[in-house]
Amino acid sequence: MTNIISVLNIEITVPHAVYEEVVTKGRGRPGSKELETLINQGKVEVLAPKNRALVEALHDPLGKGESEAIALAVEHGCMLALDDRIARSKAKSMNLKVIGTIGLLRLAYSKGLISKDKLIQALRELKEHGFRISDKIINEALKKLNLKAYQEQCEQ
Repeated sequence: MTNIISVLNIEITVPHAVYEEVVTKGRGRPGSKELETLINQGKVEVLAPKNRALVEALHDPLGKGESEAIALAVEHGCMLALDDRIARSKAKSMNLKVIGTIGLLRLAYSKGLISKDKLIQALRELKEHGFRISDKIINEALKKLNLKAYQEQCEQ
């Protein structure tokens, strides 16, 4: 996933709460080292939202990371990467542009930044590391790209 983020050539900001959750508390877990590397390379910036009242208002039922991410998207007028269903729904209700991990992968593939094999490999790795997404959603994403079903690809 780190390579995909690098080739997308987009500005990425991570909320401070997500940094704490993934890098500090999540040290040794999948994604921790990769995020820390991207931050150290200057490819990802860590920010805390200024509007703490908005963060607190969003915090129930959302987690702190999702709340801060939405607040930062509001403050900076940028697209928001979220996978949590409730957080995505809330962000969309606030007229924010939302993309998920699968959407980022589809974007990288459709721009020719990653090959079909890299896309399938990334999907496999996400599932192996506990990314909560159904094969049905993955198959729908692949179908939009005119690729074979996920199950067929994984069996090869």
